[in-house]
Amino acid sequence: MRRCSFLFLLLASCGSDQTLEYDLYPIQLARAPIQPGGEAIGGLMAQVNTPAGIQPLLIDSAFPLNSLGRQGCTGSQAPGWTYTGDIDLLDGSSGVLRASFDDVGLFDICPGPVGDASVQPAGVVGGSLLASFSVGLTLPREPGTASMTLWPSFPGTDDQLNQDGWVTLHFDLRGSESVAQGDGEASVTLPNSRTVLAACAAPNSFATTDPLQTCALSEVAVKSSGQNLLLAVGTGEGPLILSQSAWVRIANDMGLSPDSGTAGDLYTPFSTTAIPALFVSLPRLAILQGTIDNAWTGACAELASARRIEWVLANQKSVDNPTGTACFQPCDASGGQALTTRSYLELGGPLLAAVVSDTSAIISTLNSDVPANPVVDGIIGAGTLAGTILRLDYPAQPDGRVIAACDSASTRDTCWAAPSCPSLSASGQSHTCFGQNSRPLAPICP
Repeated sequence: MRRCSFLFLLLASCGSDQTLEYDLYPIQLARAPIQPGGEAIGGLMAQVNTPAGIQPLLIDSAFPLNSLGRQGCTGSQAPGWTYTGDIDLLDGSSGVLRASFDDVGLFDICPGPVGDASVQPAGVVGGSLLASFSVGLTLPREPGTASMTLWPSFPGTDDQLNQDGWVTLHFDLRGSESVAQGDGEASVTLPNSRTVLAACAAPNSFATTDPLQTCALSEVAVKSSGQNLLLAVGTGEGPLILSQSAWVRIANDMGLSPDSGTAGDLYTPFSTTAIPALFVSLPRLAILQGTIDNAWTGACAELASARRIEWVLANQKSVDNPTGTACFQPCDASGGQALTTRSYLELGGPLLAAVVSDTSAIISTLNSDVPANPVVDGIIGAGTLAGTILRLDYPAQPDGRVIAACDSASTRDTCWAAPSCPSLSASGQSHTCFGQNSRPLAPICP
């Protein structure tokens, strides 16, 4: 058995088969193009030491395995099978060794190019290895670089983080499957490591100066806008990736032809060859929690409810609005008080999306869970998340958390982080939600 050692500042995990040694400094990452010929705000790539020299290594939270081609990735080597190897991650600006993952299980395969055909990673750090950490990501809108910081955990309860302006979105890991090299070969079981969140695609725009939206008790779903999706978080992908069936629903809802868009090729590590895609544009995407409870009404309905409650807080009677008369809609209340809203992260831009066949390698892999789970409609890529600060807090208990905020250059149209707004039950209590001043308890509309 290997003895644990503290080579750097912190050793996150030590077991009989691997050691994960790392410091607490940010690791500068390169960015792949978001599409062929596009800006470098896509998939995240670290630098890794290999026998062939320093090469790019994809950091992809949606990828189900960890790989590093032992003979390089020039295209002339036949793929191998599993082996035990080392991954040494270097800072992209200084070349300093920031993390050393020793004796980890790796697949001797090369992923497909990312962004365009010219960007060929030597391998992938996938979700199964990232899940050992709380992974901090800073994803600027400007092309070029991003950063990743590894921690053993991320401090703070949801309430504490919400008060500081962070959105906390809980998830259950998915992605367990068995793989084998060929017929008759022993299989390897991949662990659950994929972060899947609920989302509302293309909801209507919103402002607290818009007209009031009324909503009776039975109208929670019918008063919402947009299409409900399940999406994996994929830091190695560029654009938002959607299945054809998901796009048809969204396009019909937007009054567009499903064929409208620009045909092209999607380069993703899930396929060694380019995947035919239709590149389209979405006005906005709201991302919510991935865990579902008995009170869950769907991502789009939860978004609409949070927006209506925000509207009331902005327009009710208060010190800075003495003539306000707004009241909470019956569909957003229970027991004489407004419901607690769900946290959400809303992204706009517009957003580039790549539509691919439901039978493509990337959609098939996303839905190869054992046992089967609800269908995943696509991937939220790193380009879609540009302008955000993320924490993929895998070790959080009892389930993982995506902790998110918008960078200081964001506007509400490009990135809006809305932490949960707790309900009030008594006079004298007040809300401090949605970036507004303190608001007192408001009545429920008759």
